[in-house]
Amino acid sequence: MLQQMERSAIHLMAKRGTSIRAIAEELGHSPTTVSRVLREPMDREPKKRERHSQVDPYREQIKRWLEEGLPVVRMLELVRSESEQPYAGSRSQFGEMVRRIRQERDQELAAREVPIRFEGLPGEYLQVDWGEIRRFPFTQQSPVTRYFLACRLKYSRWSWVIWTHDMRQETLIRGLVDCFLALGFVPWVLVFDNMKTVTSGRDTSNQPLWTPALLQLAAEFSFHPQACDPRAGNQKGSVESLVKWVKGNFLPGRIFTDDLDLAAHTREWLTMANTRVSSATGIPPLDRVDEEVSTGGILPSTAADYGLLVPGQVAADATVAALGNRYSVPVAHVGAPVVVRLHRDRVRIFRDTALLADHARAPDGGRERIINPATPKRLRRGVPGPALRAQAPRPSDALSRCAPAAGRPGSHLPLDALTAASCPAA
Repeated sequence: MLQQMERSAIHLMAKRGTSIRAIAEELGHSPTTVSRVLREPMDREPKKRERHSQVDPYREQIKRWLEEGLPVVRMLELVRSESEQPYAGSRSQFGEMVRRIRQERDQELAAREVPIRFEGLPGEYLQVDWGEIRRFPFTQQSPVTRYFLACRLKYSRWSWVIWTHDMRQETLIRGLVDCFLALGFVPWVLVFDNMKTVTSGRDTSNQPLWTPALLQLAAEFSFHPQACDPRAGNQKGSVESLVKWVKGNFLPGRIFTDDLDLAAHTREWLTMANTRVSSATGIPPLDRVDEEVSTGGILPSTAADYGLLVPGQVAADATVAALGNRYSVPVAHVGAPVVVRLHRDRVRIFRDTALLADHARAPDGGRERIINPATPKRLRRGVPGPALRAQAPRPSDALSRCAPAAGRPGSHLPLDALTAASCPAA
């Protein structure tokens, strides 16, 4: 079964108008497989299947030999004469692996050299990047560091900017959702620079290792994440120019009294930027946005009050830890794995798809205990009774469908490691 990244790529190419046969030829799958994927949800959970080749142990050595220009015949002689692990497979199998490795290398080199210009189709690309201004020169507020999240549609050049106090993952996710709400649709592809709240690096195939929160958002809002190759300046430049554009066109010549004044000036500037003629297209961005709205993805019903998904487990005192506080749930669920949805003002806790608790959100890091008045007094003090400890159910793997990294906050996973299947609504 295809992984989430492959399924996402098939759906994306179909949106671009590529025929099923052309998709099959480009991605190396049969037309039947492509047709089936297009009928299924993009976030369908894949079956785990591992296939190993006798050539796998020699992959890195083959890469080095290709750089040195060794012919396949000489490579085969060398691996068969290995003293510790001689190659015992066929010549055709070895030659096929060398061909695939050479093709991967050539494609990577070509991608670095070809100039990239993300023009795209209506509704296709949204560029996203962070900017930072240290010791922001407010006139009626102490100088502090301020950050801005900048987003721009590549087809229309419509732009959106919001100022923040930090670049935390929740701040990024909420900023993206607010951008979608301002647009009224979800772009097909979000193009990121390699920010740590999005990806922790690359795997052995040079594919991004996406954070679970970004993967969850992509699955629920049906967009395809794309990261610039850190070694390809032709790709990074287009995204980074968005930050330079804000710093070079908005900040110079303006005076800001405080954060409220900064936000007001930003709104005025964006109105002007989105209504004047774009130097890239010769058309005002707002005049082209209507084309993007008609082709973009549909906003999910949860967008207006989106809740970030965080894995958790009910402690012995019938509480769940979330961002430095503890929130109570019914005592019958002690020891069970749960899913926490962090909304702006609420914390909602689910077991599978059943809502266990809905609390007002306490300040992050406040070390508070938010307890339902119906909770027994002993549990309010954080001390479970012996009978309750004895009856506590053992944790199951029910949460693994939603968050394979449960119990490892901040972990990073490949794109196919997380899906929205069987997860409670945001």
